[in-house]
Amino acid sequence: MTTEKRDREMVEEAKSILSGIVSHQKNNTDRLSQFEKQVDELKRAQRLMEESVYRAAPEVGNDDSGLGEFVKKDGSIRWTKEQGYVDTPNGRQPIENKGLLDSESPCSEWHRELMEINTQRNMARLIMREAFTPKMDARLQKHLNRAPRAIKASVEKAMYDGAGVGGDWVPDQFRADLYEEYKTPRVVRSLFSEVPMDRQTLLVPRLDRGGRPYIKGMVTSDNPANYTASTAATSQKTISTSGLACRFVIDDALAEDSAIALIPTLQRQIVSDLASAVEDALINGDSSATHMDDISNWNLRGRWGASGLGGTADHRRAWNGLRKQAFDRMTPDVIGTADASKLLLLMSNLGELNSSQRVMITSPEVVVSQLLGLTETLTVDKFGPAATILTGQIGNIFGMPIVLSRFMGADLNANGKYTGAGATSGMLMVARDSYNIFSRRGVTVEQDKNITAGAINLVCTERITFNTLDPDATVNVAYGIDVTV
Repeated sequence: MTTEKRDREMVEEAKSILSGIVSHQKNNTDRLSQFEKQVDELKRAQRLMEESVYRAAPEVGNDDSGLGEFVKKDGSIRWTKEQGYVDTPNGRQPIENKGLLDSESPCSEWHRELMEINTQRNMARLIMREAFTPKMDARLQKHLNRAPRAIKASVEKAMYDGAGVGGDWVPDQFRADLYEEYKTPRVVRSLFSEVPMDRQTLLVPRLDRGGRPYIKGMVTSDNPANYTASTAATSQKTISTSGLACRFVIDDALAEDSAIALIPTLQRQIVSDLASAVEDALINGDSSATHMDDISNWNLRGRWGASGLGGTADHRRAWNGLRKQAFDRMTPDVIGTADASKLLLLMSNLGELNSSQRVMITSPEVVVSQLLGLTETLTVDKFGPAATILTGQIGNIFGMPIVLSRFMGADLNANGKYTGAGATSGMLMVARDSYNIFSRRGVTVEQDKNITAGAINLVCTERITFNTLDPDATVNVAYGIDVTV
């Protein structure tokens, strides 16, 4: 049975990675040498910090004699699971006997390596039009030649993987686990409070400015003057929710025949896709008729594909994200190569909103190339055990958390927008208590089958929007542009 436990080694490894990057940035004359490797290491450190709980993998034993259980009475090897029977006082009972290639717990390192080689070989053969894997075949043969004594005779007796000489009798193993490439975790949404809504539109009364006091006059006659009057400034903010939807169309035969649990896998994926769209819109959204970026050509980090971008239903048109909000409220500051004075100048734009709730959102490239080399930057290994760390936080500077997002691009023009030409990035400093995610309905996943077409429709929807209740002139987010990466 699997167990869940705190993996302190992962935290220590993350600290070591960050320490190495910081040392490189501070001590190397060429800070951008091996830049892509540093970015990858930074992402790895963030993943390690995110995964504070893990499921312990099955332990690998060291007793080769346990391999004998895979040898059948006739001396042949049980390669994959088979149905068997056992005689009991209550009669013969059916049981399932695990095979050498699909056992859940390897008996030894040799057994574990055999399962790994076989999985790699079968995956390679699976994706080939004509299965031909001579190198993997040779590796498998070499490994089988080193079989432990407990099973060696049966292995030598067995005929395996050669057409017409027994290969047809040895089934290939397919691992029913879907591999997914690592992506920087989505954390921006968790920075903001969510406000539930009972209607499509929410009207919020707002007191923009209170009254003005005056000096109290003296009573010098029977008809004294009235106190000087003042008027409070009020207004109203209108919040209207948007809807985001993602749909998969799945062939029902494929769902039935797939080696992996296809529908549950795609259900998890469609929820993940919607979450990615929300984070992208939180940073890059613009609800104007003409989007500030060239989104019809902006396939940010290859996430959205090369076709169908920029239309009226593009998720980046759902609401005004933080970059758009910053452009509307102030002229962005040009950063170039970051230093303490430029960062403090950018922070000063927030004025009195420089509270404990401010946060920096930037790209992994900026953290490596610009921030980790600054002496003012503290990484997680220096926070101390009592520090409060935000989800996804990789460090802080001047007491402000630094959070990464893969949706802060490193392909922006020097003007801070995506134009198709440019290789700079940006950094956002936001008073996160000034912004809210307004939710009319949370994530809903629905499934329906069209029996006349043999198609399964899988749909994921959510009704939310992102906005601030502050007046339009309030600078509650600052944008640093043209950041060198």
